[in-house]
Amino acid sequence: MASSSAYDDVRAAIAEKGSDARVEVNQRALIDKILARYASTGAVYRELLQNSNDAEATIAEIIITTTSTAPSTTNSKGGESNNGKHSKEEVTQIIYRNNGHPFRAQDWARLRKIAEGNPDESKVGAFGVGAYTMFSICEEPLVVSGKRGEEEAMFFFWKGDALWTKTGMAPKGILNMSASLQKEHDDNNWTSFILPSRDLYPLPDLVEFGQFLTASLTFTQCLSNIRVYVNHTLQMNIQKTILESHIISTPKASSWWKNDGAVTFSSSGMFALGKSEQLTQTSVLLSVSLRKNLSPASEMETSTVKARYASALVKTKIPQDIEKRMIRVTKKNPPQELTVHIFLDAADSHEQDGGSELKNVVKKNRQSKAVQITDSFAPTAGSGRIFIGFRTSQTTGLGVHLAAPLMPTVEREAIDFVDPALRVFNMELLEVAGILMRLALEHEMGRLGVMWDDGKEEREKWKTRQEEQKKLNNSVQTTGVDGATSNDESQLGKLSASDNDSTTIQSSLFSFATFMARGVKNTLVEAIKSVPVFSEDDEATELLNPSDERPLSLEERDAIILMQAFCPRVSTPDSLVGQCLAKGFGRCLSNLSPPVLTVSGVVRGVDARLCHHGMEAFRIPNVVRRVMLENAREYHTVIATCPTLSMNDLIETTKSQVLTEKELIRLLKWWPKICRIDPTVGRYGSTLKEVIRFELSLTTSQESVEKKVNGATADHKSIKIYNLDSILYYTSNKLLQELPLPDTAIPPVLQKAVGLRNLEDKSFSQWFEPLPFDMWAAFISSHPCLIEANFSDDKLRIQVFAALSKHYDELGSATGKRRFINLLPAKTLFLPIEKIDGNDNPQCRNPPDIYLSSSDLSAFEGLGKFEKASVQLSKEGVSDEFLLALGLRKTISMDFLFLHLDTLQWNSNPKSLIGYLMNAELSQEDFHKLRCTKYLPAKNDQVALYSPIELYLPNEELKIFPFVRFLQWPEGESMASVQRSFLINKLGIRVEPPLSAIMTYLQTESAKTHDSRDEVSFVLALQYLAEKLAPKGIYENEYERYRGVKFLPCIRQNLETGEIVKEHQSPSSCFYNPSALIMGFSVLDPDLDTVTIATRTKCLKDPQPQLLLKRLIQLVQISKTKLENLERRKARKDEQDSLITTILTMFEGVFLYLSSRTSEFDKSSVAVLAKTAFIPCKSRDQLVFYLPSQVFFKGNGSDSLAESLFKEVEYNTFLSLAGVKAEPTLHELFDLMTRKPDEVLDTLGEAKYKTLLRRIASDPPFKQVTKEIRECAFLLGYLVMDEEISDDKDGMNIQKAQYVLARADDIYIVDNSFLRRQFSMLVSPMEQQLEDFYNLVGSRYVSEVVRKEYTVDGRSRRETTLTKQFANRISERRPLVLSPFVSSRPLVPNAATLLSDDHLEFIEVDNHSIHAKYTFDRSSKSIPTTCCAKSVTRKTTIFITQNFDWFDVGTAIGGLILKRCQLEDAFFLSSILEASLDTLRHRGFPVDRVLRPVVIEPPPPPPPDPKPKTDVTTNHTNPDRIQGDALAQPNKSVRPSQSGFDSILSEMFPNCPLDVVQRMLGENPSKEKAREVANQLASMNFTPPNNVRDTENESKTHPEMVKGKSSSSNIGVDHRVEQSTTTAPKKKSTGSIMGRMLGGLRPGIAGGDGASALSRRVVHQHSTASNVSQKVSSSTVSDATSQQCLEAMLQESIQSSRSVQSAGVSAPETLLKSLPDGLACGSEGCEVIPQQNIHPFRGPHGTHTAKNGIRIFNARNSSPSFLTDNFDAVDQFSTVIQNLTIVYSLPLTAVAIYYDPSGNTIAFNSNKALYFNLRFFVSLHRSHVNSACYAYWYTVFAHELAHNLVTAHNKEHGKFTESIIALYLPKFVDLLAQSAK
Repeated sequence: MASSSAYDDVRAAIAEKGSDARVEVNQRALIDKILARYASTGAVYRELLQNSNDAEATIAEIIITTTSTAPSTTNSKGGESNNGKHSKEEVTQIIYRNNGHPFRAQDWARLRKIAEGNPDESKVGAFGVGAYTMFSICEEPLVVSGKRGEEEAMFFFWKGDALWTKTGMAPKGILNMSASLQKEHDDNNWTSFILPSRDLYPLPDLVEFGQFLTASLTFTQCLSNIRVYVNHTLQMNIQKTILESHIISTPKASSWWKNDGAVTFSSSGMFALGKSEQLTQTSVLLSVSLRKNLSPASEMETSTVKARYASALVKTKIPQDIEKRMIRVTKKNPPQELTVHIFLDAADSHEQDGGSELKNVVKKNRQSKAVQITDSFAPTAGSGRIFIGFRTSQTTGLGVHLAAPLMPTVEREAIDFVDPALRVFNMELLEVAGILMRLALEHEMGRLGVMWDDGKEEREKWKTRQEEQKKLNNSVQTTGVDGATSNDESQLGKLSASDNDSTTIQSSLFSFATFMARGVKNTLVEAIKSVPVFSEDDEATELLNPSDERPLSLEERDAIILMQAFCPRVSTPDSLVGQCLAKGFGRCLSNLSPPVLTVSGVVRGVDARLCHHGMEAFRIPNVVRRVMLENAREYHTVIATCPTLSMNDLIETTKSQVLTEKELIRLLKWWPKICRIDPTVGRYGSTLKEVIRFELSLTTSQESVEKKVNGATADHKSIKIYNLDSILYYTSNKLLQELPLPDTAIPPVLQKAVGLRNLEDKSFSQWFEPLPFDMWAAFISSHPCLIEANFSDDKLRIQVFAALSKHYDELGSATGKRRFINLLPAKTLFLPIEKIDGNDNPQCRNPPDIYLSSSDLSAFEGLGKFEKASVQLSKEGVSDEFLLALGLRKTISMDFLFLHLDTLQWNSNPKSLIGYLMNAELSQEDFHKLRCTKYLPAKNDQVALYSPIELYLPNEELKIFPFVRFLQWPEGESMASVQRSFLINKLGIRVEPPLSAIMTYLQTESAKTHDSRDEVSFVLALQYLAEKLAPKGIYENEYERYRGVKFLPCIRQNLETGEIVKEHQSPSSCFYNPSALIMGFSVLDPDLDTVTIATRTKCLKDPQPQLLLKRLIQLVQISKTKLENLERRKARKDEQDSLITTILTMFEGVFLYLSSRTSEFDKSSVAVLAKTAFIPCKSRDQLVFYLPSQVFFKGNGSDSLAESLFKEVEYNTFLSLAGVKAEPTLHELFDLMTRKPDEVLDTLGEAKYKTLLRRIASDPPFKQVTKEIRECAFLLGYLVMDEEISDDKDGMNIQKAQYVLARADDIYIVDNSFLRRQFSMLVSPMEQQLEDFYNLVGSRYVSEVVRKEYTVDGRSRRETTLTKQFANRISERRPLVLSPFVSSRPLVPNAATLLSDDHLEFIEVDNHSIHAKYTFDRSSKSIPTTCCAKSVTRKTTIFITQNFDWFDVGTAIGGLILKRCQLEDAFFLSSILEASLDTLRHRGFPVDRVLRPVVIEPPPPPPPDPKPKTDVTTNHTNPDRIQGDALAQPNKSVRPSQSGFDSILSEMFPNCPLDVVQRMLGENPSKEKAREVANQLASMNFTPPNNVRDTENESKTHPEMVKGKSSSSNIGVDHRVEQSTTTAPKKKSTGSIMGRMLGGLRPGIAGGDGASALSRRVVHQHSTASNVSQKVSSSTVSDATSQQCLEAMLQESIQSSRSVQSAGVSAPETLLKSLPDGLACGSEGCEVIPQQNIHPFRGPHGTHTAKNGIRIFNARNSSPSFLTDNFDAVDQFSTVIQNLTIVYSLPLTAVAIYYDPSGNTIAFNSNKALYFNLRFFVSLHRSHVNSACYAYWYTVFAHELAHNLVTAHNKEHGKFTESIIALYLPKFVDLLAQSAK
């Protein structure tokens, strides 16, 4: 409001008295700057053409006048002179005229004004500066306009920098340009702009100028003809003619659109397309004529081009705020409706005549200048421009021009996106333009779709002609055709790399918009490319890139041009244009993808498929031809988002059709290629094969093959359909290629066409596999050519046998050959035989009836007929071996032979018969008969004959077997090796007896008695068997089944009688280790070669572990039974002892044997023994079997508890595995103690029982105290007899006590001997460890069970001198009593409150008036005392007698503030209260830390006064009550003292006037105030006298101080005045804490004796005003003594370190607040102590410690895995810690290692135990434990040990840390020196 008011006031003042002045404009500078905005060339022509179109002119003429300059060395673009020399044409004048409406008055007026545009909203001009572009080439333009003969004229001229005009009527006839231009009839009214050149400039290049003018005509509504004259000669004529115009149908009107409706309005509704009839498409013809050069005689070249435009009437609905802003900017109203035009494409006009030829799409050789101009008319991909009247520099990002009344910048070169209102207007209008583009695209593609459907018949005819041509050329294509043709148009584009099956429409349109925003880097393939080579051979290339020989149709050519126009690029210079167009394009039909032209017609992009690796060759519908794709790739991939062909498409198509033979061959060749390129398609292989059906003519069928082999003719007309899934094999064997194949094999002709190499490809592994020969053999064996004796199949039959024979001969093993022959029905096959009896026809017989053609049967002539196989078989390669295997005979049959054996004349000597058989050709069947027929004699047997398999060859070793019969052979004649081999291998005569016979013999002999058995033969037979069972022996493999036969001689110990018996056992039930005999197992007879026989017969060495355990339990049962029998029949003791000895001896041997087998047992197998009593031990002359847990191994002779309480045995590894331990665990001892306490006590005695209790107390073997433990009477309780005192051998008095076992609740812990002496009770042993244990299990302290009550009799007096002095002493020593540095005894929570002055009151009573009543159980005693404390309401009253005892005071105070006050606590407190401060300081108490006085700055010194009199006297009213100096009477000259502090201070500082002291104290001063004043006076000139009074002087001055009976009868208040030694009076302290501590430990300042313990001591130190700042001097001796005291205190503090808590540490985060002065570590005087929560960690050793015994802990919130995985680091760190504990003389129990992964705590001190974080050691020093590592942890040690003295981190802690480091540094250096060695 203030600024607005100032504006109004100032403006009003100036308006009233100021002077007016007009703003001047430098018009020349303004025009120059406006022209500078027009960056493009030809701006003047563009503006003049725009004005012409606005004036509705149809013709515009540009008349250029030039002048020629001297010839130049370079060629002029303007043309060529007549003399042939190049000249340079320079423009002298331009006349531009149009035949539009003449200028009106308002037009002349606007021409004279700058920036006053055309107010007509339908016109483009908006800024009124376009006409001034004339000044860019002309200094003073001239404009002439009007009706013919009545023209007006206006010329511009300059006056300085001001522009002026003159207007008037033009002279008639002067501007009659028609005559000069040789026009006879010219009725136009011309408006002319005459522009003389300011400076001569070169004539523009007419080609470039023509391209500019052609572009300017693109969207002109009226202007259609532009003529360019040079020197009055027509050089160029550009004519635009409208051919046709029709309405663009909306999508719902087209039949092939499946969805209706389209969005026709912008996003906010600002623009909307008009009605459907207002959407039109117009075709125009642009003709350009241009002379070849500037010569008037040169020829005119003409080129024409056709173009398509789409136009739409757009309704506007502009919001008021935007409209208002636009009016302010443009100075005219926005249009109510407007027209948007888009230029779709253009092509040469003669292309329509040869539309089927692709050469007109391919870029032509452009030589004609006119053609160069027309070529520029159509935009290339992405180079479409925005036309705002005329062309701007802004591109659309498409091959489409756009004309719309957008709001441009001033120079009309770009769209205004800066002004907010114009930005919204332009963006919405561009969006509507995108909608129009989509509708035009849909319309054109729909039209092309109809044309494509109409041309289907023509395309089929072309295809038919191509097939006929191929047939005529006898080039049956089985492997595909080459992709190259003679015409460029048949070449294919490159392959698409994408392989998407599908995409959504919405995502495709979004990707288009994104594409327009980010741009495209690849360029379009405007010329159709050649096929890229994918493989090294042409066939593979053609399979993956199928040739497409059909030339482009007219529809495809138009579609390419149209789609190229919509291939996107980034719009420049502003990409927002392309994004807005893309938005409208996508919104128009958001649920439909743009259409594309496929081989099946026009379909949506998502329904079309792009070519992919040759899949398009298999008649898949809706595939985009490769040539279409490569010429409009971005359209298909980005705009239409067509998915690439996939295997799913191929499978679906194949499922619905039947492949021709040619297509199947192509598919089978194509599949390996596609699998190599894209291995992922392999997973579709099985599915594809299942759906393939194909047709096959009889020429390729199996029947045709058979007829061809036999010479017949096949039928060519029959066609059959097959499923490829039923074909499983291909033929890889060349032998079978011309032979019949099963139906599951690929026909040979197809296989030949596909190629064996293709079929063997790994891609066909799921389709086909090689046809197994055995399978073919099984097939052919049932073929008619073999099972029927048809004469017509004779040739095929021989070929089949030849193939079978070759395969048989190639088999390597006899087993394989035998298996192959078994596949063939040999007995039913028909083989050709030789012609007999003159019959010329081929004859066939079965194999058993035929002999080989090579068989020599002459020896048997006359005995019968013999038919031989045909010789043709051997000629074709059929081997004799194969024929023999089929059953053909080479010699006569055995039946025939045996029938004529008598002709051989053989007798008992079979040698001649063997010789005949060896030479005869015998079949397998013959040999079988020879083996089984009984025709051979046996040795020593003249009666019977035997078959060869029943006889043995002569062998001396076999004579031991009675069942062996040897072959009869002539005596003295040896058997040749050939004969021997024949007998064994062919006839089957045995060499070795079968194992079954030997085992039968041995079993039979074993069953006989010893007397009836031939032991020698039996043993020899056993040795023979063992020899043949050796590795690789003849019986090794079949012996396993006989392991259960009992034939081995064994011995066994009878478990009942102990006798050794002999028997025969099987190898599986006996053993050869004689040690097993002890457990009653059968072992091999030691008289035999046990090892050899056992290993050969597979006899085990020892029984299995489970069997041993079972036998062990049996032995226990047998032993128990024997003992019971003896006990039942009441045998003699010697008999019982003998049996016990025997059993113990036996089990000793058993356990010894089992220990040798310990390694074979595992813990699970012996687990059963844990619950079985199997260990015999002698107990009280009886033998008892114990559990392993009840027995322990004997020790080394030491007197152990186990020896007394448990049974012990010698160490044995088996018993150790079974559970026997070296010694009982603590838990076992405790369990025995609680179960049988009396028995244990009787066994051990009191001393050892107490020792056992100590062991249990040191590490209790239980987690919690149970009810059973509490109620068990296992604790030793002592009843002390105080009256029974005796002297021991050393002369010391010992109290006698009786001990009993009692429950914990019945035993009490003595924490107060006085109370214990008052009553008779069972008490625990007086040992700290046992007391803690007794308390743990339920025993209570004596002080807890003895109730104490005080009674006070007699007079009570308050505010006496004694009570005041006592109160002062309590108040003074209160911080020391409550300080944690003094005592570790736990205080009650409100201890400080209980000792506060407000909470305490003191009453003096008469002597012997206080009694303490003690009650225990039902007994009570009353004892007098001198002090007690009673709590009444909220206060505590302390009663004291005149002659009180400080011990009684300590007891009363301790009972008040401590949780449990013991005797030592009472003594401790009494000493603190009784001793003087100097005495306490000398004893090491931190008096200065706790009772440090506050030193403040002194006030200004008072004026000097004469020294007052200090007549101080002491009033001794009661000789029995001692009063201190603090009660001195004040001087009568000053005001009376109410507190006595003034007298005390006056005595301390005698040179200070009393009134000054009183003024400084004020009214009713407190003790703190008095101390503050004392400190102030000490720092001023008022210093004490030089002499320091000692105890003697005090005694002389105050004789009452030594008059009392004891120290407890004297009381007073100590006052110590500390003097600052600093120079500056503003500083607070007296130096470092170390200095103050040393001062407190100096000698000579100790307190006095007991009589003067409470007397006042004032330490006087000499100081004057001049030397206040000087330090107190000290001697060398005192310094050394102070240092020794400091070191002693530090050592004592370190040695006070305590043991680590075994259960861990759990402490919350602690905040130290209100720290004492000087201890504050921060500005707020507080410090945060981090929380700690750690628990024990059990390491790999089974303990919670490292290997050196240091305890290990882990943070509760962290996983123990780190410690488990890095326990070696724990041991490494523990070594470092152990070495440092030696330096500091600490026990290992005082340190621990823990791991905490979080927080920053390196180490901490808990209850004087040190804990170190492993994490920092691992991070810093694990890899290098050196001196740096030790120095680091040495310092950490010192830091934590200093916390034994100071809790907080302050200066005192730092000083202590430094002192500790210095104190132990020598030992640390020694450690480093030792480690270096």
